[in-house]
Amino acid sequence: MKVIVAKMRLVTVLALASLNLACVPTIQTVYLTPEVKDKVLLFSPGEAPSFKPLTNVKAYHASQSETATLSNQQGEYQLAPSSKVESTLLMAGHSLNYYPVSIQTEAFTVTALAQASTKMLDVETVYINSVIVQDELDGKPLLAEPGPSALKYCNLSYVKQLRRELAVHKVLKQSYPEIEPTELAYLQDQQQQTLMWIEYVKRSCNWENEDGYPRYRDMKDAREYFAAAEANLFD
Repeated sequence: MKVIVAKMRLVTVLALASLNLACVPTIQTVYLTPEVKDKVLLFSPGEAPSFKPLTNVKAYHASQSETATLSNQQGEYQLAPSSKVESTLLMAGHSLNYYPVSIQTEAFTVTALAQASTKMLDVETVYINSVIVQDELDGKPLLAEPGPSALKYCNLSYVKQLRRELAVHKVLKQSYPEIEPTELAYLQDQQQQTLMWIEYVKRSCNWENEDGYPRYRDMKDAREYFAAAEANLFD
């Protein structure tokens, strides 16, 4: 019995020692944004829908406009990750976050989301295909229906971007039967972007009223809107 108790104490001591070591701050490079490799595509709907690369599009991490670059003849661009050296705790656990990337043409600017770890201790590379519809390039914004008034408690800029993603996805879905099999990946990427924007908008909402109580009715209306938007992507 004494041997068993001694072994249990030893295991406890080792576990605590391991936890203490994990909590010791270390000086390390932490990446603030992922590396992004994107291909910007112009979609022309109609009887013979087509995708073609969009050149000379300005792109940059939304938080770092000074790092802007231009898309090449293939519509591709690459954004390097940014980093800093800091004292950090090496704790177990992992979560994902969204990193906005601004894509700017002469007519308008859209935002794509790159998903990567919340805390990046190594370079993470995110691949995106960004679709711009011909009407948008012609100065005609694409926006889905506004949704319930409850969305006023969310970030309105994010809500507008979500409406744009839903509208673009609708245009692509209407052209789905005529889209070349080799180009279906663009439709799938647009679908994934829209799903991320739904989640991004959700995270921005504040459902507490002035007295600190939840706005239950607005929460319900918004929840139904998000569920319907997500279900529409898979119809």
